[in-house]
Amino acid sequence: MKTYSNPEVDHYADRFILLGLKRLGYNLAHYFANPRRCEMRDRYDRLRLSQHGMSFDQFLTDPERGEELALQDEPPLPSQHAAILRLWAQQDTGLATKPRPAEPAPAEWQDWRELIEQWRLEAEQAEAAVAHLPQRNGTFVEPLHHHRHPRRGGAGFVKRGEA
Repeated sequence: MKTYSNPEVDHYADRFILLGLKRLGYNLAHYFANPRRCEMRDRYDRLRLSQHGMSFDQFLTDPERGEELALQDEPPLPSQHAAILRLWAQQDTGLATKPRPAEPAPAEWQDWRELIEQWRLEAEQAEAAVAHLPQRNGTFVEPLHHHRHPRRGGAGFVKRGEA
């Protein structure tokens, strides 16, 4: 077990916060155990090398290759790939595919304007239900039916020394 001096602890704690390693699931104890590995994991995550098909272990063995790979464009997503193929086919053949007609909205869908109007009416009804209550500085208050300082001499009150 290694003992760290106060300046070293301050340095590593500041670096842990600066790198934001908490988002990767590390805590300060993990970082103290292996700072180089944690910082390499942060670098791997920031370079988005998983999008290029490189694993973290591969990045640890060859970080230079990871840096080169990060400079290349990321491969397209499946939906992007389908759109690319469709555009290439249109360019190659000169034929444009017919756009699909827009599907009608299902009957159970509700227009957002109707929802906003419904919510507005519900809010007005809720406000009308409490409009008769007394207000103080625009805030509804409930009148109190007790006193902060009750009168002296009520039932059950006995002065000291008279009992």
